[in-house]
Amino acid sequence: MYCSLISKAIRLILILKILTCTGRNEKVIVVRIFLSLLILIFGFQSWVKADDIRDFELEGLSIGDNLTKYMTINEIINNDQGHYPLDSKFYEVSYSGDLKQYEYVNLAIKRNDSNFKIYFIRGINIVENKKDCLKIKKIIAEDLKELFPKFYFLEGSQKHYYYKNSTQYISQFSATSDANTSDHTRVECMIVSDKDKKIHGDLVSTLEVIIATKEFSEWLDSL
Repeated sequence: MYCSLISKAIRLILILKILTCTGRNEKVIVVRIFLSLLILIFGFQSWVKADDIRDFELEGLSIGDNLTKYMTINEIINNDQGHYPLDSKFYEVSYSGDLKQYEYVNLAIKRNDSNFKIYFIRGINIVENKKDCLKIKKIIAEDLKELFPKFYFLEGSQKHYYYKNSTQYISQFSATSDANTSDHTRVECMIVSDKDKKIHGDLVSTLEVIIATKEFSEWLDSL
């Protein structure tokens, strides 16, 4: 146990050296500190093995929680991100609470659900470039392997379903071999191309950690 803890500390020191390189402006350094803290959080969480994505928290939020424990009904309604049609089964909300690990958190809940149960959580940090994001993603993925040792692991890349010229680099852990029809969690680098920036405007590349239920995954895959 102590050797593993020392190993995690060494990895954190190394990644901090990567993240705090000279010649960066103050905003970039602050963002990179957020990312390094995220890595530290994952290091501590990985001491406990998990068999269920509901055991995993992002910013204190878990799958199955009632969102009204953290936001008022008015806050929920007013933070609909508009990603899906108004008659869709689910909609995404931007979490308005105090964030410590992520710059943004989005949550998916069902429309007309009086319990406001959470089915999907996405933690987001902005990144400057692909190289640094992939280094951080690799470290987080290693910790997720320890956290979910019984889950199926899949790693690869794909074009974004909407931003056709941009690429997602994904490390995914799912309860069954088909992540689209099972509970799963993943860490990914969404690297936006210059072409998509010109087409769609103010887009940024991101490092994202996602927790999704089978029900939400199947619904999203059917769109």
